[in-house]
Amino acid sequence: MKKGQSQKKLRAKTKGDKLGLALSGGGFRAAFFHLGVLAQMAELGLLRHVEVISTVSGGSIVGALYYVHVKKLLEDKPDAEISDDDFRSIVARLEVDFPAAVRKNIRMRTFQNFFKNLRMRRADYSRSDRIGELYDEHFYRPVLDPKRQSMIEMRELKIFPKDDKPDFYPLDDNGRRSAKVPILLINATTLNTGHHWRFEASRMGEPPLSSPAAIEIDKNLRLRRPPAYDEVTPKQQNFELGLAVAASACVPGLFHPLAVSDLYPDDIRVQLVDGGVHDNQGLQGLLDMSCTRFIVSDASGQMDDEPDPATKIAGVVSRTNSILMDRVREEQLIRKLGENESRIALMHLRKGLSATAVSWIGADGAVAQEPKPERQPRIAAEDFGVAQEIQLRLSKIRTDLDSFTEVEAYSLMADGYLMSREELRRASDIATLIVKKKQKAKEPWRFLRIAPCLSNPTDEFRKQLDVGSELAFKIFRLSPAVTIVTIAVVAGLGIGAFILWMDNIVEFFKFSFTVWEVALALAVLALGFIPKLSRIFKILRFVRAPAEYVGRLMLRALPSALGSLFVWIHFFIYDRLFLRRGKLDRLQPPVIP
Repeated sequence: MKKGQSQKKLRAKTKGDKLGLALSGGGFRAAFFHLGVLAQMAELGLLRHVEVISTVSGGSIVGALYYVHVKKLLEDKPDAEISDDDFRSIVARLEVDFPAAVRKNIRMRTFQNFFKNLRMRRADYSRSDRIGELYDEHFYRPVLDPKRQSMIEMRELKIFPKDDKPDFYPLDDNGRRSAKVPILLINATTLNTGHHWRFEASRMGEPPLSSPAAIEIDKNLRLRRPPAYDEVTPKQQNFELGLAVAASACVPGLFHPLAVSDLYPDDIRVQLVDGGVHDNQGLQGLLDMSCTRFIVSDASGQMDDEPDPATKIAGVVSRTNSILMDRVREEQLIRKLGENESRIALMHLRKGLSATAVSWIGADGAVAQEPKPERQPRIAAEDFGVAQEIQLRLSKIRTDLDSFTEVEAYSLMADGYLMSREELRRASDIATLIVKKKQKAKEPWRFLRIAPCLSNPTDEFRKQLDVGSELAFKIFRLSPAVTIVTIAVVAGLGIGAFILWMDNIVEFFKFSFTVWEVALALAVLALGFIPKLSRIFKILRFVRAPAEYVGRLMLRALPSALGSLFVWIHFFIYDRLFLRRGKLDRLQPPVIP
């Protein structure tokens, strides 16, 4: 069969179907896991079929990066010339470029620039704005235009496929294409109304409520979505991609909400936070776009058990919020899986694990039964090449935006890749899209070098994953030598500062004062408390005003300067040591029996 006839047959077979890809939140942990899933999809020839990409938080960071690469591909090559190898090349580049950008430690870089830290004292610029600039600088601009000085705008993401009509519209025109033009949905949450907020290449805003039940129940204010960027106030027409991703990944309590001003009347300032507050899997975006086949990559944080949960107010509030988020996630995924399992492929970080059941204490004072596993998975983690203890450790790696070592990054990528291999084939409606022909030998994925450790872990590998769950002081847990040297240096500096301070105190009290000097000093102080004589001090206003200004400036500048200094020290010493300790080459290979 000729190539053109084969493509026509495929389009006819899938007419009316739409494949959607959801990339969940979960910081850089999720982003690396998603990369492994994308690598497997590239090998199976599935990426060309994706028509909607719905992203949240960490999924938005890597999903937007993948999208801009696809944009370049579809605008550089006509549909008939685009092959699955082109999509594989995109993911192969991400496999190299994305970890390199992550190693720059985006979270800490938000505190690095002294002048940016000063600017954050203003109401119109926050740490969320700064991290949006860093996303643009280190992830997106190098792909679309490395020499460009300004940030990439959302409306610049619209794809104009080569050799296609100028007014191409994916929802209407994708049916005749072999390589689909995907629609990117970057999901955030509106604090004002509690609704979804979505950024697209053509528009941004709260999507309308679609189901009759939602229309009947939800009576909160709805901020109507403008039809296009060109039709809103000029201030918001050029909304940047980096800021959209920053809004989607704006973890409440960690980052300041990202504000969208002057878009609505009545002094409504839209305040956006992490899309995971509303839907941490991004599944709702695929449903709203009428997708019929679903690939869901879920590396979000899943609730751990608490044998003795905290009972103080802060602990109870935190735990109940975790329960609420877990409940929303489970209900949404269980409902979708229950509708038609053949149409959804779900990968998540506790897939392949069993649950444990604990029995009660009987009348005789003994436990009725020993704890035992239950709710056995359809496919155990070992079946796709990952030991259960390692799968559990991977699910606990931090959901942060700091540096990730090669061991951490490669482990997450390999896990997503191995897990999705069987899951994508299990969903029969998705499996029909998998390329059946034998592929030529290609260069293997770099991250698969860690695969033997996933199935046969060493003690050092376990330790690195355990340390990977920590938010801070990771290098100190990995290296006792660094801990000892740091303590010695800090103690030495502290003792030196104390001795210097004491010397200054002693020198100060060596001065002797005459009775007349003390009397004159007391008289000057008294003048400030006598109202009738206070006019004498008016002359000091010319001195006081600039002095107060300088004082306020110093109060703002000092924390900014100290923050910048701390970050520079962290980058120059501790971050380097952490990344070096986590190099794959330093990890001893497992002994396979």
